Amino acid sequence: MASGDDASAIAYNPANLAFMPAPELRWTWAWTGAGAPVPLKGHSFDLGLPVWFLATGLRVDLLDPPDAAASPYTAPQQWLRWGMALNLGDRMALGTTLGWSFSNAGALDDYFSMTTGLTWRPTTWLSAAVVARDWNEPSSAVGRTLARSWDFGLALRPIVGRRDLEIGLETGYREAPNEWVPKATLGVDVPRIGRVRGEVSVLDPAGDPKWMAMAGVDINLGGLQVGGGGIFGDALTSSGSGFYATAALRGFREPGVRLPSRFVKIRIENTPGVRRHTALLQRLWRAAEDPEISGVVLVLRAEPASSLAHAEEVGDALRGLRARGKKVLCHLEDAGGRSLHVCSQADRISMNPAGGLRFAGLASSYFYYGGLLEKLGVRSDFVRIAEHKLAAEQYTRSEGSPIATEDHRKLLENIEALYMHDVGGGRKMPLRVLREKIAKGPFLASEARAADLVDVLAYEDEIDRVVEEMVGGPARIGDEALLTRAPKWWGAPAKVAIVYLHGDMVDGESTDIPFVGIKLAGSYTIARALRNAREDSTVKAVVFRVETGGGSSLAADVILREAILTARAKPFVVSMGTSAASGGYYASVGGGTIFANRGTITGSIGIFYGKVDVVGLLDKLGVGIDMFRTAPKADAESFYRPFTDDERRELGVKVKQFYDLFVARVAEGRRMTPDAVDAVGRGRVWTGAQAIDKGLVDRLGGLREALEEARRLGHVPHDAPVIELPEDDESLLGTLAKLAGLASVPQGSLAGIVIPPALLDVARALTPFMVFDGTKPLARAELVGDISFGGPGSKVDESHP
Repeated sequence: MASGDDASAIAYNPANLAFMPAPELRWTWAWTGAGAPVPLKGHSFDLGLPVWFLATGLRVDLLDPPDAAASPYTAPQQWLRWGMALNLGDRMALGTTLGWSFSNAGALDDYFSMTTGLTWRPTTWLSAAVVARDWNEPSSAVGRTLARSWDFGLALRPIVGRRDLEIGLETGYREAPNEWVPKATLGVDVPRIGRVRGEVSVLDPAGDPKWMAMAGVDINLGGLQVGGGGIFGDALTSSGSGFYATAALRGFREPGVRLPSRFVKIRIENTPGVRRHTALLQRLWRAAEDPEISGVVLVLRAEPASSLAHAEEVGDALRGLRARGKKVLCHLEDAGGRSLHVCSQADRISMNPAGGLRFAGLASSYFYYGGLLEKLGVRSDFVRIAEHKLAAEQYTRSEGSPIATEDHRKLLENIEALYMHDVGGGRKMPLRVLREKIAKGPFLASEARAADLVDVLAYEDEIDRVVEEMVGGPARIGDEALLTRAPKWWGAPAKVAIVYLHGDMVDGESTDIPFVGIKLAGSYTIARALRNAREDSTVKAVVFRVETGGGSSLAADVILREAILTARAKPFVVSMGTSAASGGYYASVGGGTIFANRGTITGSIGIFYGKVDVVGLLDKLGVGIDMFRTAPKADAESFYRPFTDDERRELGVKVKQFYDLFVARVAEGRRMTPDAVDAVGRGRVWTGAQAIDKGLVDRLGGLREALEEARRLGHVPHDAPVIELPEDDESLLGTLAKLAGLASVPQGSLAGIVIPPALLDVARALTPFMVFDGTKPLARAELVGDISFGGPGSKVDESHP
C-alpha cells in the first residue's frame, strides 16, 4: 500500500498512481479452490497513465468467488474503477478512486464507491500511506451498505534507501465488524531475474485468527513483466489454496533479465548546444555502464561539438566506452574537423563514399568594424585595461594591432597543438605525418580513406555490415532503448545540480535573441539558480558550468557573490566549457575546484568601457539634435557627443578601479597576490592547458571529472540524479515560443532559410551595441568570428533536451 507504484494502485492506494514512471497495462489472475471461504478468485485489468504531475487509470475486476465463499459473495461481480492522482512534489501524492459495481445479485450490484489515499515519502528509505476506503459508505441495489475502512501502511528500504530490499507493515481497520487486519510484506530484488515478493495477513485476529499468505516472483524482461506464485494459509483450508499470475506491458523497466547485448545508434543532425551537449554526454556515459549495450554507432550528419573543448568531452566519453570493452563506430557523411577530432577516439570511422572531409587545418578570423563605423559617421570612444584586452579594438580599428596579431597567432597555435595531439593519438599517426596529410585537404571520401583519416567507405544502409566486420561476427543494432527506468529511490534522493552560466552576461533576467544564436545570461536568473541549488536540501553538491566570454562586470559580480555563498554552504565545483573568459572567469573564482578542458578559452582578465557617438550618422541622415543639460557632465554618457578630454581621463580612472576590483576578486578566490594576478591578466587569453600552469585553474578535465569530484565531495553515489538549473523557460513568452516551434529552431535558420555563417558572425560581433548599456563597464573577451575546423556550416541546436 505504501510502496507499490504500478497500475494496480487504482485498487489499493490511488495516490501511488502519481509515482508511476510511465504507462502500464496489467493483467492479474487469482485462483483458489472451491473450498476457500475467501472470495479471492477472478481477473483484473489495470491501465495506468501518468501525465506530467497528474495520473489517471482504469481498472476492471471480474470476480468469480469459490463455492465456499461467505454470503453475500456467492455470485459473480464486476467492478469498474477510475483512479486519479495528483503529484504534490517528490515526497507526497494524493489520489481518489471512483468505483461502480455490477452483478446479477442485488446485494452486490449498483455500488458507487469512493476511496482516497495519501502517500508521504519524507526520505529515500521511508514511505507512509493512509487510505480511506469506501468512505462514502456506498449502498447496493437492495440497500446493503459497505462499511467504511481505514488502511495504514509503512514501507522501509533499509539498504541506503535503495529498492533492493523493501519491508512493509500494514494494518486495516474495518468499522464494521470493528476489527483490525495486520499485514506484513517483503520485496527483494534478485539480480538478473526480477523481484521476489511475499506477504502474510492475519484475519479476525481478535476472534478466531487465521492467516493467509502469498509468495511469488516477478520476472522483468525490458518493458514486459510476468509473475506468479502461490496463495496459502489456514484461512483458505488445504483444498482452497491457490495461485496467482500476472503480466504487464510497461513504458518503464525494473531490474531483471538482461536483454541480449546490442549496438545502439545515436544520430546527430544538428550540432549540440550547451545543454544538448550535456545530454549527449549523459547518453554516452549511460551506454558505457549498461551491460546490455555492447557498442555505440555515432551517425554524424552535423558536427558533434561546437568547440574544441566540447569535442574533447565527447572524445573522452568515447574513450570511456572503449575502456569498458564497448566498441565505437563513427559514420560520417559531409564532415569537418570536429567530427575527425571526436571520431579519432572511436574504434573505426566509416564514411559515405560520396561524402568528404572538409578539413585542411585550423583557421581563425576576427572582425574589425572601425572602418565601417567611420564610414557611417559613428565614432567609437573606448577606454580599456589593459594592453591585451582586445575586445575594444574590434570597434575602434580596421585591423588588429601588433599585440592582437601576436596574441591571435599564439592562441591558434596552442589550439592546433591540442587538436593534432588528440587526432594523432587516436589515429596512431605520428604528428609530422598527420600534419602533412591534413595539409593536403579537404578530402573526398576516397582521399580521406587513402590518407588513413577514415577506415572504410560505406553507405548508411551498410552500417550493420561494417559493425559486424568490426566485431568479427553477428551484431544486434538498433536505436537507443526508449524505456524509462524505474526510480531507485523514493521521494527526493540526494542529487547533484548543474548550474549553467551560458551566454553574454547581462544585468537582469536571461533571454535569447532568436535565429542568430545569441543567448543572454541574466544576472538575476543565474543568481537565483545558484540560490535555489544552495537552499535545496536534496542538492548535496553543485557543478557551476561556465560557458561564456563575459559581459557586464556588474552582472559578473552579482553572480560571483551567489557563487561564493553557495561554495560556503555545500561542495562547489566549477567546470569550464568552451569559454570561461573575462566576466566568465570573474564569476568562476567563488570557491571550489576549477576544472577546465585543455581547449577551454579562459583568462582575459580586463575591463573596457566606452560608447559610440552617432551624431555623424544622424547628420548624414538629415537628423539634427539639440542637447540641454543642467550640469557640464549631465550628458557625458550620451550617444550624441564624444567624451571631452577631462571626461576621458576620469573614465580611465574609473576603468582602472574596475580592473583593480577584478584583480582583487581573482586574488582572493585563487589565493594569489594581486601582482601575480596582474602578471597573468592584463587581458591575456589562455587555453585551459596554459591556465593550469598560470594558477588560474586547478585541474584539467571536463564535465565528467567535475561531476565525479562533486559526487565525491557531496558523498553521493555515482548514479545519483543530476538536475539542471536554471530550469526551462516557464514564462508566457517561452511557452508561446515552444507552442510555435521556435524554441527548437536551430540557430542560423528562419522559416527554412539558412542565414550565411558570415552574417551570423557579424551579428554576434555587434552584440554589445544591441544588448549592453553603453554607460556600464564590460568584462568581456574578444569575440572570435570563427575558429574554423572546416566542415559544413552546422546549425547549433540550443533547445533544451
